[in-house]
Amino acid sequence: MNCLSAFDDPSMNRMSVAICSILAAKISTVETSMLGAKPQYMSKLLSMVRSKIESKSVDITMRFTLSALWNLTDESATTCKVFLEEGGMDLFLEVLESFQGESSIETKVLGLLNNIAEVGQLRQRLMRPRFMNMLSFLLDSEHIDVSYFAAGIAAHLLSDGTHAWENWTTAPTVPNRQQLLEQLGKAVTNWQTPQGEMVAYRSFQPFFPLLRCSEAYPVQLWAVWAIHHVCTKNPKRYCGMLAREGGAEILRGLEQNNDKGGIQPNVRTLCRLILDTLAFHLC
Repeated sequence: MNCLSAFDDPSMNRMSVAICSILAAKISTVETSMLGAKPQYMSKLLSMVRSKIESKSVDITMRFTLSALWNLTDESATTCKVFLEEGGMDLFLEVLESFQGESSIETKVLGLLNNIAEVGQLRQRLMRPRFMNMLSFLLDSEHIDVSYFAAGIAAHLLSDGTHAWENWTTAPTVPNRQQLLEQLGKAVTNWQTPQGEMVAYRSFQPFFPLLRCSEAYPVQLWAVWAIHHVCTKNPKRYCGMLAREGGAEILRGLEQNNDKGGIQPNVRTLCRLILDTLAFHLC
């Protein structure tokens, strides 16, 4: 990161950001926060993204830079805050507009914004008409990884309940809460199971508030779909993690929910499939 800040040579930048991108996914969240929360580092990474927008260039340096930012903000509220303070949100909206249809770029941008959406005190800063229209559009992407991360952002925004949407714009071109809930549920229901693992998680903690969101069934649906996806694609890593963090108890309680209205059948089915997967791999 120091080399990245000290030199302005394209080859040095490419090598430095590649190393940062790879290693940021392997170090602890405490360490990524120490790096990502330094404004000079964040400013440098964002300036590299801006230069690629200006040159309309989607190259390996651009991809590594977006990956580094995504990994540095993962479960780091401090880094997410610095990202926003350094103008990252406006810049990433430009990325989405400039590289529309570039699914690998859209996935990395939405992955980072998903990290911000996980932070309760920050996610309201995502609720801009410009972004919400993009989010609604990307939710229906034919690329499941793009749709998946768009759905994750939507799920977190919707999980705050109706009170968080009371002052939201009523502009007819911007989806309201009910419209976004319906679109989220439809998107997740229509997904075909991907061949490989789409995402890596450090923890399941961000999912647990979504699982408890009983008044918004599509939010629960996205969460159980995501948990089921990683637990079946990489059981060695995720089954033990889910059990250690208390996720099995939450899923079991959800599956056995007999309160008035209960839970939707497809949510219950996915809960049972996850629990069966845990039982098989942890027996």
